Amino acid sequence: MDRLEGSLTRPLYATVAYAAAFGFGAIDVEEWQTALLTRPIPQKNWFDALGCYPLVVFGQSPDLKAGLERLCQANLVSVALVADPVTSPSPEALADAFTICRPFKTHYLIDREAGPVRFAKNHRWSIRKSLKHCSFEPVDLRENLDLWQKLYGHTVSRHRVTGIQDFAPSYFRALAGMPEVTALAARHQGEIVAIILWVRSGDIVYAHLEGGSPDALRTQATYGLIAAANDHFADCRIIHLGGAAGLDADAGDGLAYFKSGFANRHVTAYFCGSCLDVGRYLALAGDQAQTSFFPAYRQP
Repeated sequence: MDRLEGSLTRPLYATVAYAAAFGFGAIDVEEWQTALLTRPIPQKNWFDALGCYPLVVFGQSPDLKAGLERLCQANLVSVALVADPVTSPSPEALADAFTICRPFKTHYLIDREAGPVRFAKNHRWSIRKSLKHCSFEPVDLRENLDLWQKLYGHTVSRHRVTGIQDFAPSYFRALAGMPEVTALAARHQGEIVAIILWVRSGDIVYAHLEGGSPDALRTQATYGLIAAANDHFADCRIIHLGGAAGLDADAGDGLAYFKSGFANRHVTAYFCGSCLDVGRYLALAGDQAQTSFFPAYRQP
């Protein structure tokens, strides 16, 4: 973890070391106590800023406008990020600082202070099935990197993952050396069929990425893995399961259904963005400048 004044440490998602793992540039936004990615803009010698996957975790009492000014001074064209809905400033504060601030996705939490934790009926059935076929345990990610990348490859293919979440092997090698990362595995007939990576930050633990083989689907292994994580991280106040897949907050999404059945609290994550250099932004966006996608020049 990065060191801060007063000998405090940043959460992993806020560190320069984590940002560097993506293989892009990184900028430390001291006013926010977090780090962002700096990405080259194709066919130009220009860069923009992007929040690290999956969420930007701000420090306590961040000066949002001063951080945006730092990004302007760094000669970046724009900034786009998704703020952690558990720890970020209020939506009103975000909207006051960023040009764009809009609801993005519902995120699902197991919050031990929000009332009893009781999984949905269908989820309890799936957990029982998984327990008949699988065992669950933490494993050393460093010793299982090749297997993890194979399992995550199934996820990439199944969900047609593209862009930043189609990670390079170097990203996973970096994660494997970070003590905040825990790999929980499901075994079926002695073989690991699924792994979920978790990132711990104080009394919050985030479900980071999941990878599973076809056997994991048949045995409902990921249901058992979430139940196992609920026990493994019993000392955590919040288990942050994240949101649905893709760019749309679709309550009918299969992943949203899966996560909501474990959750006892729902929160809204906000997408935030600002144009930092109007002239260059308009030159890049052209006729797309008024579209809802931001930044418009990166529209798929």
